[in-house]
This record gives sequence, structure tokens and C-alpha cells, in this order.
Amino acid sequence: MSPLSQQQKIYIQRINRAIDFIEGNIQLDLSLAQIADAASFSSFHFHRIFKAMTGETVNQFTNRVRLEKAARRLRQNQGISITEVALDLGFASSSSFARAFQANFGMSASAWRKDALLNSKISQIQSRIGKAGTAVDLYLDQHTQELVEERVQTMKALDITVKTLEPRNVAYVRSTGDFQKTPEIFGETWGKLMSWAGPRGLIAGAETLCMFHDDPDVTDSDLMRFSSCITLDRDVDVSGEVGKMSVAGGKYAYGHFKIAHHESQAAWEVMFGEWLPTSGYEPENKPCFQLYPNMSSGMEKQDVYICIPVLPL
Repeated sequence: MSPLSQQQKIYIQRINRAIDFIEGNIQLDLSLAQIADAASFSSFHFHRIFKAMTGETVNQFTNRVRLEKAARRLRQNQGISITEVALDLGFASSSSFARAFQANFGMSASAWRKDALLNSKISQIQSRIGKAGTAVDLYLDQHTQELVEERVQTMKALDITVKTLEPRNVAYVRSTGDFQKTPEIFGETWGKLMSWAGPRGLIAGAETLCMFHDDPDVTDSDLMRFSSCITLDRDVDVSGEVGKMSVAGGKYAYGHFKIAHHESQAAWEVMFGEWLPTSGYEPENKPCFQLYPNMSSGMEKQDVYICIPVLPL
């Protein structure tokens, strides 16, 4: 892959600013001019630029993110009404939300809420483990079930607590793609970030973390977004592919694992499938992230903290 020109890096940075602005104001009816202004683009050309660089129009991206956030909230919070979710996320009415949800997911929001846990891989595994000897219809083929069950049962956290974390200001480089199937995406993204941070003296004493903006049970794997981040102890200028954002503070489930990269998915399954249902907490509607106290560039096991924002049930 050819190295990006400075002009390309500036465009990527501006599109990332637009995406951050949309997500930070997802409940609002933003105009194209407002989004373009946040990205420092002319509104006349912005729509075409956004589509060319992301593969989606501004409206397509906004509606997809709204619907995916709604799907996640409906699955995670059984007490909230469908209408409340729709209005909280900027839909004009429950009927417009219902039509959009049906078109995107092929089922109604109420059917999704009833079926999502049953049809999720983790819930099927937990049902089978918890009801030994009971006939359960499973989504996975038998071989895959056994492999995933074995991974969940053998993966153990060193410690899981609930901690109040302070907000973090970070610099980031963002990527989109199926990072489970193509882990080299991680290496490329981290390489860009470290190449930027090193000459500026930002690595020593900093934390590194990977923020996940989408839910793998909702978002298509090729559209999954993640940001490789390094914490900042001072304000710095960013440019090109490097952006700045704040990682929200608050209560987080804080799971400590000693894992290699290929074991990350099993660790997340422990957090969501084993710990969370018995914790007295539910996920808050904010991104999760992995925190690396001493990130290794190799494939060996390393300390990883999985951080999930939570609220009391």
C-alpha cells in the first residue's frame, strides 16, 4: 500500500471530525452544513467527499449508527420503551423508527428485543452450559459450538471489579474493517499512531487503549470502527490521520486478563456472557475499550484491561 500524502491525511482527519461530531450529537437533526462546518469542508462539496471516503452518504451513516445504537439499547435494557429509544436517538416518531428498523434488520424492534438474546452466540452458549442435558436449538454448527464453549470455559479473568475512571484526553488513529479476521489492521493503525507520538515525546508514561465504536452483534464486521489511542498529558496539535477526542469517565467494569491478541474475543465473551449477567449492572450507552498498561508489539500474552461502561440495574 502506498503511503498517504499529506493532503490525504488532512482529509482523513476532517472526515474523522465529522464522524465524531455526528456521534456526539446523534440525537439531533443535524444539517449537512453543520456537519461540514465541523469538518472544515464546504457544505457544497462535503456530501460527495464523505460518500467517497466512507462508502456511505451522510444520511446513510447517521441512520445506520442511530439504528445500531437503538438495537444495542433494546437488547441491553429491557426496561426502556421502544418509543423512548426512538426519540432519544433523534427519530421524529416511533412510526418512522419502526419502518427504519424493519428495513435495516428485517424484523420489528419488538421482535429484535425478544429474539436478540436467544439468537446471540453468547446467550446460546450460556444457555447450553447452564442447562446441561436440555435440548436447545443452537445457531452454531456443532464443531464451532464446542470450540467457542471450550474457549469461554477455559478463559479466566485475573480480576474483575467496577471502578470509577477519570476522563482521558487521547490522540487517536481510526480504522474500519474486520479486525478479527485481519489483525494486521491493528498493527498498521498502532504503527501510524506510535510513529506520530514518538518524535513528540508522548509515549513515556502514557497509556494506550483501543476504543471500539460499534457492537459486533449489530454492525457488519466490515464496517466495525476502532480507534487506537494514546493518552495525552498536555494539549498537542494534531494533523492528518491523527485526531483528538475525550474518552468518557464514569463507572466501568474493569476486567484484567493476560491474553494474546487472538484470545481477545473470548475475554470479551467472559465479560458480557459470564460476569455481566450476575453483576447487578447493565452496559451504559458509551463505547467500550481495551486498556494496555504496557503494550507489546508481538503476539505473546500481555496484560489487558477490558473496560465496559456500566450503570446499576
